[in-house]
Amino acid sequence: MSPVKNRATGEPILVQPRVVTVDAPTATLSSGRTYPVLPHDLASDILQFSESDYAKQYFSTHRIGFLFRRRVPVAQMMSWQKTPLTTPLLALNRDLSKHAVKVFKVIQYIMGDRERLNGKLPSEHLSQPASLNSSTASLSSSTSSNMLEQERWLLGEGLTQGELRDEIYCQVMKQLTTNPNTESTFKGWQLLCVLLITFPPSKNFEPSLSGFIQQHTAKQEGRVDVMAKYCLRRLSFISMKGPRGKPPTTAEIETASDAAFNPSTFGESLDAIIRLQERNYPHQKVPIILPFLADGILALGGTKAEGIFRVPGDGDSVSDLKLRIDKGYYTLDGVDDPHILASLMKLWLRELCDPLVPEEMYNECISSSKDPEACVHIVERLPTINRRVVLFVVSFLQLFLDDRTQTLTKMTPANLALVMAPNLLRCNSDSMAVVFTNAQYEQIFVYNLLLHLKCGEVDMDYTPAHGLGAVPAISISRTSKSRSRRNPY
Repeated sequence: MSPVKNRATGEPILVQPRVVTVDAPTATLSSGRTYPVLPHDLASDILQFSESDYAKQYFSTHRIGFLFRRRVPVAQMMSWQKTPLTTPLLALNRDLSKHAVKVFKVIQYIMGDRERLNGKLPSEHLSQPASLNSSTASLSSSTSSNMLEQERWLLGEGLTQGELRDEIYCQVMKQLTTNPNTESTFKGWQLLCVLLITFPPSKNFEPSLSGFIQQHTAKQEGRVDVMAKYCLRRLSFISMKGPRGKPPTTAEIETASDAAFNPSTFGESLDAIIRLQERNYPHQKVPIILPFLADGILALGGTKAEGIFRVPGDGDSVSDLKLRIDKGYYTLDGVDDPHILASLMKLWLRELCDPLVPEEMYNECISSSKDPEACVHIVERLPTINRRVVLFVVSFLQLFLDDRTQTLTKMTPANLALVMAPNLLRCNSDSMAVVFTNAQYEQIFVYNLLLHLKCGEVDMDYTPAHGLGAVPAISISRTSKSRSRRNPY
């Protein structure tokens, strides 16, 4: 039955879960997470096929020679070069061609293949609030600061000029291919890590980029394998999520550059996050960020804040607190708005590497959404850590359901279910009709959990508690490989 007919009959649309072959080879991230990858030979064949197929349709024609203008092979076009580009790699219009040539100079500068940039770049993507700069460590030199600003300009170009995105990825791939300098290669992979938190490639170019990254998951020289495995996972995530709304701040760029070596509290699997906090919080049964944010919301008067979980917190403040937590600083210094914490809690749930409710249980959730008992039973069968996170989140939201609190917050159970369902359930369909149709059933599922789930009776070994001040004001040192330092490997 088509999605349109399903919407007309008032039925949820079942989604085909992704099938993972059990015997497929796997790669392991520094966080300990494993995921399936293609065999190296097969990945190489796919890359060569996709590159040639993509090149026929999208690559611009490059020629060399003064008298006999010979066509340049794609393999030569996609190899590292010291000199600047005179024309873009892909077929672009005249205005974008000028931008593409400028972009390549910036990429060379970031990777250390170019000592300086002649002229100034446009400043529309470079301005940042002073509060963000004051909350991060000052850069060691004006050179590194300028480099971060140029990189932010580059990311802004990719966000505002969608047609440039594949060109940017192609240029980075080019400079990473047969690059003779290990340090330049390391910086190029760092740049790729940053690109993959900012905007995705087009669907047509995604297989080529994925194949390129796959080829480097076994290259241990210069720790390329670590960064390639991280990039592969980020590519999958951002291809589903889509581009950011604005360029990352310079602090976010620095954090993303080192993310392959410093696993984040955001965007990881629940198992990896628990392993990350074991040393400092061995007795916590849920990720420590949850009680930290929940207790902060209560401390800042979240139960009296109108539109809590619906009204977004200040975007810059949310990003600032996210970076602070990623560096191990669990403090509320300078934060006085519960909406900031509520927004960050939703962001953390939404950015989990794997959905809180596993994909294989999604269809059961939407099919049984109108049966409260079935909804509760689904929670009982979740994997242990997933179940405990759901219990924590639902029990926290239940604090906002008494009549007096609803009068102040204007957030009824239906309103809370509406804003929280996308963070607890994840529809992996590419069809907007399917996503739109299933959204109402996701909301009903969460609504029934809010009203009927007795969170203290589901897990014999875990009872969620709130308002206990679970995280003292401490900091955890996290090492950083700043771009101003040399790659030690």
